[in-house]
Amino acid sequence: MADQIKQARKVIRDFVFEMREGKRMMVLSPTGQLKATTCSLNKKLNTFRIVRAGKIRRIPLTDIQGIHAGMEPEGLSTPLDDLCATVVVAPDGQLVTFRFEHINARDTFVMCMMLFANSLAGAQEGEEWADDGNWEEGGGEQWAEGGNDQDDAGHFTVEIEEAGFGALGSVAAA
Repeated sequence: MADQIKQARKVIRDFVFEMREGKRMMVLSPTGQLKATTCSLNKKLNTFRIVRAGKIRRIPLTDIQGIHAGMEPEGLSTPLDDLCATVVVAPDGQLVTFRFEHINARDTFVMCMMLFANSLAGAQEGEEWADDGNWEEGGGEQWAEGGNDQDDAGHFTVEIEEAGFGALGSVAAA
């Protein structure tokens, strides 16, 4: 179990580092065309940014309603395959589909983005900060001390229970 926790922490840390720097990702259009974009997460890990042809789209992670891996959701005209991840964005359920080079990259994207989005969503669903920096009610998620999502050393604390590891991980913001 300790090895799994170390591995999960490394995966999350690497993902954060890569996304903070900006990562080239391919968006799959409804007609099946792949369009190169540069995607990144802001320093607070609460906004996903997509840049294409000089245009910037910022998606607050709290607006991510879900991320589907592979051939879901069904019924789309977009030609999905196992290497796709489709992000559902509020308020109207707009979809953005990314296509990855391999399954591990897709799974890492889905796991990490949902982890961050769900952590932030829990913070907005009636939970309030206690003086010690922990949530007063519900969810069980805990962020770093001081009522902030980042501690003085630049680490984020996230629950990785959803990834099946049931422990807290600390991620360097780089």
